[in-house]
Amino acid sequence: MEHRLEALHLMTDQQQSTFARAIQVLLSSTFIIKQIDKDKELYRFVMSNYRIVEAYLSYAELHLRKDEHLGIIACGGPSAVSTSLNLEETLSLLIFRLLYEEKQHVISLQKEHTVRQCEFHEKYKILTDRMLGKTRMREVLHTLKALKLILVRGDELDPETLIVLYPSLAFVVDSQVIDDVYDRIERLSGKQPESGASRSVTDEPDERIDDDAEDIRFDEEDGDYDR
Repeated sequence: MEHRLEALHLMTDQQQSTFARAIQVLLSSTFIIKQIDKDKELYRFVMSNYRIVEAYLSYAELHLRKDEHLGIIACGGPSAVSTSLNLEETLSLLIFRLLYEEKQHVISLQKEHTVRQCEFHEKYKILTDRMLGKTRMREVLHTLKALKLILVRGDELDPETLIVLYPSLAFVVDSQVIDDVYDRIERLSGKQPESGASRSVTDEPDERIDDDAEDIRFDEEDGDYDR
């Protein structure tokens, strides 16, 4: 492992500067996403020097994960950032993940997946029987934007505003458990599962969480959310 880090001394000043910026982004925001313009250079650099970056982070008990199909690199480990999500933020994360999955199957000339704010609102209401007020809506979008899961292009409260769905949504909520997401939404929102609805892959018992729940956590290390 140490011989990999020796390559750092062979880098030019510019390469070392790019290396430093890549590490800073990974530690501060977990993800480097290829489709984000300011991340493109860092993505290419880390992919070209993956073993070096991996070895460097390992000294802090952190590890790298990558998905070249999604165009994303993530940093995780025991010391990774863990962010508390309240009920609305957790439900919104799951719904944005479902919307991302739906957009995957839509033929489009656009390289990025987008939804309008009203599409999200409609899906949120249908799946949770809840409505997000203006203040809550703004707070939810700000939180998920800060986690580098979405980008809001315009006024958060404008129904026609476009919301970019980053591939980090697919990275943190695996598509293999997408059916379980519906079940989690029902349980978190307090809805009773319909007859024949898919059950949790962990076979967890039904539970109800009230509107003031604040103890749900999103773990950026393994891309999961737990209570």
